[in-house]
Amino acid sequence: MASALQNRLVGTIILVALAVIFLPDILDGKKETSDDAFVSVPATPARKPIVDPEPFPAARVAKAAQRPVEVVEETAVDDPPVENAIQKPAAEKAEPDDLGNQTVVSEPDAKEEGSWVIQLGSFRHSKNVKQLLDKLENAGYRAFSRPIQTSSGPLTKVFVGPELERRKLEAAVPHLQELTGLKGKITEFEVK
Repeated sequence: MASALQNRLVGTIILVALAVIFLPDILDGKKETSDDAFVSVPATPARKPIVDPEPFPAARVAKAAQRPVEVVEETAVDDPPVENAIQKPAAEKAEPDDLGNQTVVSEPDAKEEGSWVIQLGSFRHSKNVKQLLDKLENAGYRAFSRPIQTSSGPLTKVFVGPELERRKLEAAVPHLQELTGLKGKITEFEVK
């Protein structure tokens, strides 16, 4: 009987195994399968050769970034009126010497003893003043600015100097005009 019991047991195990394998498929119904779509990857593009770029135009950019200098020609309310910006040379007079000969003696002007400056202009914007002062200092000139009051509002004058010898400043005027584009005038230096 052992063999009949054994046969029944083997048959039951086979039925349970078949139920475990096929029963979930039967109870789930139709299985839907999803097919992944095949996507083709594009080919790598052709590489362009690296070409040396032209150098950055720093000078052209700096020139374009600078604002044109605006010079204001107004007389200052707090300055005394200027008779003539260019002074006359020292007066000459003839004096007799011990032998009766006439010798020409030049008398120095009263202003020749003082200091002189070149006034380059009056400016409304402080950025223009700073830009001009930097340009002058880079060129080796001593420069300074002084605020003034005009009928239309405050301005700033830019000066080069001071210098004891007027001739040195007269010689510097053409170079300053070339450097800055401004025609300066020589005036007496006053400490304020």
